[in-house]
This record gives sequence, C-alpha cells and structure tokens, in this order.
Amino acid sequence: MQKYYYTFGSDERFPYQGGWVEVQATSFTEAHAKYRSRFPDILPRCLNCSDYYDESRFEATGMLATGNRGAFCHEVIQ
Repeated sequence: MQKYYYTFGSDERFPYQGGWVEVQATSFTEAHAKYRSRFPDILPRCLNCSDYYDESRFEATGMLATGNRGAFCHEVIQ
C-alpha cells in the first residue's frame, strides 16, 4: 500500500478547512475511488479537495511537519 494525501483550503464546502486526509491505496485510481466514497464530488468529476499528492510529493511540501493552514491529518482512509 502507498499513501496519498488530499489537502484542503478555506472553502467551507470542503470536508475540512486546512489539513489533509491520508488514503492508503495501491494507485491514484484506487485512492481517488476510496476518497470519493467517503467524500463525494460536489461538482461532477471534481474531487472535493484543494489538491492531492503521492507520498514523495507530499513529503517535499513540508506539511507533515508544519501543517496546512494550521491543521494536520484529519483522518486516514484504508
């Protein structure tokens, strides 16, 4: 399993404001499906988040240490 991260901005339509959700999956395709199962699209074919990352790209952002807009991981989807 790999880790994928879905981040949030300040839009109140997002499930959370700031921080992220970690999804454990074998591919982005599987991760997106698991994420959508928990947080359905508000707009058709548009994930309900600000951005998404694989583990290496997310680690490079520094958010694991500093957070995102004052928040950290809200939940893990397996």
